[in-house]
Amino acid sequence: MYVNMCCRYAVVTGANRGMGLEICRQLASNGVMVVLTARDEKKGIEALEKVKRDNGLSDLVVFFQLDVVDPSSIATLADFIKS
Repeated sequence: MYVNMCCRYAVVTGANRGMGLEICRQLASNGVMVVLTARDEKKGIEALEKVKRDNGLSDLVVFFQLDVVDPSSIATLADFIKS
């Protein structure tokens, strides 16, 4: 049985490029729950799959579609993290 002992969270946006993916990898490998965000759902899911496939960090990285200029999208992200 897996018990998630993670109590630290990081929101990473723009991780469909090399630097963001490396940030996700480093955070997750140090036990931080990473919420990977992107406005483009397809690109975000591709980045998530790459992080999971290349690093085996599937339990610590999740995807959330986020539009950083939309207040309701940001509020929904906050609710997502709280839950």
